[in-house]
Amino acid sequence: MKIIPSINTENFEEAKKRIDILKKVTKEFHIDISSLDFTNHQTWQNPKNLDILDNDLKLQIHLMVKLKPMEILKWNNSRVKIFILHFEACNLPFALLKFARKTKKEIAIAWSLNIEEEFIKEFLGYVNGILVLGVKPGKSGQQFLDKAYENIEKSCQLKEKYKNLKIFVDGGINKENIYQLKKFPIDYLVIGNAIFKEENPIEAYKNFTSII
Repeated sequence: MKIIPSINTENFEEAKKRIDILKKVTKEFHIDISSLDFTNHQTWQNPKNLDILDNDLKLQIHLMVKLKPMEILKWNNSRVKIFILHFEACNLPFALLKFARKTKKEIAIAWSLNIEEEFIKEFLGYVNGILVLGVKPGKSGQQFLDKAYENIEKSCQLKEKYKNLKIFVDGGINKENIYQLKKFPIDYLVIGNAIFKEENPIEAYKNFTSII
């Protein structure tokens, strides 16, 4: 299990600032890209900004946007290791999957709280992981919703069939519920607000890593 800092900001300058704070203690970051046509929150949208970041970073790009299939290609970057996609936000989800696989990156399907398990299972033979959302897609700082535990349990059951499937949990994780979450065979706990709201984000990150 790893703690991955989540970067969810309205502008790229703040995103880079947060990465620069923590890059001495981790090279792995989860970057949220969100648009108003799919969520209640707008972040920066320019994939070329990734070129400004250090070359040795290992990024998870979580695209909470309505993508046309070919648009995934513009986010392809050497720093990106994993794409996390909302297939329910695309009119042609299998076409999006096809273009995503052309990038040669790992792919995870995002499991929003309102999405049924049967939809998720359609893609499991083609992806590397499931990201279970503990909140509604959008802004950082939301409260973890208990319904997400059901999806976490189902994801862990699916992992028994798809042995190489990685499980991510993202949204609303804090110093209280992390003790419940650490009981599951989760690969990545994605934490944003609970790290960056603290006066010392480095110590907050280290505290979470010590808990798991």
